[in-house]
Amino acid sequence: MQIVSQVQEDEVIAEFLLAEINSERFKNGILNALGDHDLNLLLNPNFNDHYENQVRRDILAQTRGYGCNTKLFENFPDDVVWYKAIFIRQDLNEVMYINYSYWNEISSGTRLPIHASKNIKNHIEVFGSSTQGFLDINLALKNGRVFPRLIFVSINENSQVVVLEGHARLTAYYLDSSCIPDELEVFIGFSDKFREWDLY
Repeated sequence: MQIVSQVQEDEVIAEFLLAEINSERFKNGILNALGDHDLNLLLNPNFNDHYENQVRRDILAQTRGYGCNTKLFENFPDDVVWYKAIFIRQDLNEVMYINYSYWNEISSGTRLPIHASKNIKNHIEVFGSSTQGFLDINLALKNGRVFPRLIFVSINENSQVVVLEGHARLTAYYLDSSCIPDELEVFIGFSDKFREWDLY
C-alpha cells in the first residue's frame, strides 16, 4: 500500500454514508435517519460546515452505531487515524472481510473475497441470502460505474487489513479478474486498539 495523505474523520464518515445510501440493505435506514435534512448533505458534503459534519456523524451513529459502541462499531477504537491510500492488486488480494458469520461462510472460512467469488460463481448461497447483488455490482463495474472508496482498517501499515465498509463491492471485483484495478484509491484507518475490536 502507498499512503497518499491523512484525511479527516468527517471525510470517512461521509464516504461511508455515500456508499450505503446506494445499498438496498442500508438505504432506507439512512433516509429515515436523514429525516427532513437535504439529501445533498450526503451527496455533496461540505466539510467546512460543522453542522453538516455533525448531522452525518449522528446518522452513522443511529444506523450503524458509530461513536456509540454498538452494532458494527462495538469496541471500535476511539483513536483511529485515517488516510487516503493506493492499493495495488496484490494488496487487495490480502484484504480480509470482517470476522462475521456471513462473510466467514461465503468465503469458506478464509475471509478472503477471492474465495467468496468462487462460491458465488458456483451459485453457492449461505443463510438463504441471494448473491445477485454481487453480480449486479460486477455488471455496473464493467459498465464503468464509479463507486465510493472502500474503507479499510488495520493496526498499522504492516498488519492485516480488514474491510470496514465495501464488502460487496470488493467481492464484485473478484467475480471477473478483468475488473480488479491495478491501483485503487481507498480510505484506511490505523489504531493499535484494533487488536481489541471483535470483528478484526
